[in-house]
Amino acid sequence: MSGVKIEINTVHLYKVINQAMSTLSKPKAMFAEMGEELLSIHRIRFLQQQSPDGTPWQPLSEKYKQSKRKNPDKILTLDGHLSETLRYQASNDGVEFGSDRVYAAIHHFGGSIQPKTAHALHVGGRFFKNVTIPARPWLGISEKDQAEMLNIARHHIKNAIKP
Repeated sequence: MSGVKIEINTVHLYKVINQAMSTLSKPKAMFAEMGEELLSIHRIRFLQQQSPDGTPWQPLSEKYKQSKRKNPDKILTLDGHLSETLRYQASNDGVEFGSDRVYAAIHHFGGSIQPKTAHALHVGGRFFKNVTIPARPWLGISEKDQAEMLNIARHHIKNAIKP
């Protein structure tokens, strides 16, 4: 009697699956790699002075540009504190990214500033009753950046299921 018999030993398969499940159930390392990539993306964004979608930031007003004591050609950069305070926090639940500077939001969304305790704001050697800051979106990811985040995830998944 002739025939064909195939036997599959699933011990190795279960070992690979269990290892992958263990690795993927604790994705903090993957999210940390994404955080590092976000730092790189946003540092470049500050150098290129553009929003996540590639739109150039609104230029500085000529009055402010002339009175700016440092970096007069750079938008959102006087001393570099905003770009230097970008941080991420990775956990097994995800990655949080941004800046803890109180002025980060107004630079991103724009808005009007009015004095709280004085009669006027002192900006660039001049006094103003209020100052309007245009929105210059700096925080976020483009479609290209999103694709890079997915590549990082794919890389970690691929490595998790390596035999």
